Amino acid sequence: MDTRDLLSVGLAQRKREMPELVRVDQYMRGVQDAPYMPKRAEAEFRKLVARSVENWLPLIVSVIAQNLRVEGYRSADNPDDLEAWRYWSANQLDARQNAVHRAALTFGRGYVAVTPGDEGPAIRPVSPLSVTGVAADPDAEWLDGAVRFLGRTKRDGKSFERWQVWDDYAITDVLTPDGEHERADKWITGSPEPHGLSRCPIVAFRNRWGDAPNTLPHELGEVAPLIPIQDRLNETTLNAKIAESYSAFRQRWASGISIPRDPKTGQPVETFRAAVDRLWMVENKDVRFGEFEQTDLSGYLASREAAIKSMSAIAQVPPHFLLGGMVNISADALTAAESGLSRRVHERQMMFGEAWEQTLRLAAEADGRDAAAGDTSARIIWHDAEARSLSATVDALGKLSQLLGVPAEALWERVPGVTAFDVQAWRRAKTQDATANLAAQLLMGQHTSEATPEDGGPVGRE
Repeated sequence: MDTRDLLSVGLAQRKREMPELVRVDQYMRGVQDAPYMPKRAEAEFRKLVARSVENWLPLIVSVIAQNLRVEGYRSADNPDDLEAWRYWSANQLDARQNAVHRAALTFGRGYVAVTPGDEGPAIRPVSPLSVTGVAADPDAEWLDGAVRFLGRTKRDGKSFERWQVWDDYAITDVLTPDGEHERADKWITGSPEPHGLSRCPIVAFRNRWGDAPNTLPHELGEVAPLIPIQDRLNETTLNAKIAESYSAFRQRWASGISIPRDPKTGQPVETFRAAVDRLWMVENKDVRFGEFEQTDLSGYLASREAAIKSMSAIAQVPPHFLLGGMVNISADALTAAESGLSRRVHERQMMFGEAWEQTLRLAAEADGRDAAAGDTSARIIWHDAEARSLSATVDALGKLSQLLGVPAEALWERVPGVTAFDVQAWRRAKTQDATANLAAQLLMGQHTSEATPEDGGPVGRE
């Protein structure tokens, strides 16, 4: 497809996807559909509605995202990171990777742009709210192109929307009349700027692969399936707030009394105001007092907890991450409770790992390193964030080394909490110790061979 065809397809696809992506973004920021409210509701009731929104969705995304951290790029026959790994640190991806993972988890798809630069390849996350990837085959490894929205501008007194069209050859700026995307005859196309890569330099990070050709990205994210439960939680919280405000206080009643009236206005004078520091007293012994029971909130709390557990089950997030309440739990029980989350994290690592490998290969190509760009055997190394007992894991690794003969150095990175930097430091320290020991042995051997019989050295046979 040429630039105009690619922009046309991208704009049509964006028009279909954006309403739901914007809705997901609003729910993540707490701008959610309000629970039911009567049209003539008073200001007090409106405040209760505003306070009833409890946004659980960012927590669901955070629990998964916090378990996703890339810490290496290696081949199967080399324990050290490959040369292309230096692009990672040069682009501050230790920090920026989180934005990519969160975007893919939230919207079902995230994007990373790779472009050549004066100081090496530039790798930058780009928001799925501004970028729309285009692919004729939804199962293709690489995108055919992408359309990126850059905001609005004015030209000759007219308002235009700025777009970038990325394809296999170049990046092209295009201006379209504001609100008139369909008028291709009014598009203003700039000069293409070749990017020097063999394919579209935008990599798509898919949260899941779609199982239907018309599946929209948000349907594959973690947030959209949980929105109905979030709405249900807001409804339950509002009902509990109403009960707390209007029915939880014990209402008192009195019968057999006459209410005095103001002699000037003729209006009843309220003498029986209920308060913690007030006592009702009357002279008439026939007066009866009583009170209404307050509303029991346990049903609301149970309904709220059931909704949170439903959200936990669908998202495969352990309930104690949302509800708390687990104390003095053994390591085995904790591992069992988090097994569902571990499987979900491993699935995301496989999906995002492939995309990061594509990103680093593109960066190598942009840097002119064809061998690294064509190396499809290299793989991304993820930090192990599973909950494990340190002593039990070290004991198991020790047995693995002793009984099966696995080299101890190959097991270092499997120790919980150990990073790639720790492993490299241990290897350097071991190499230095081995070198020092070898030097000491050589010096000792030389000293022994040069010793004379008078010095107590070796004496030859007669």
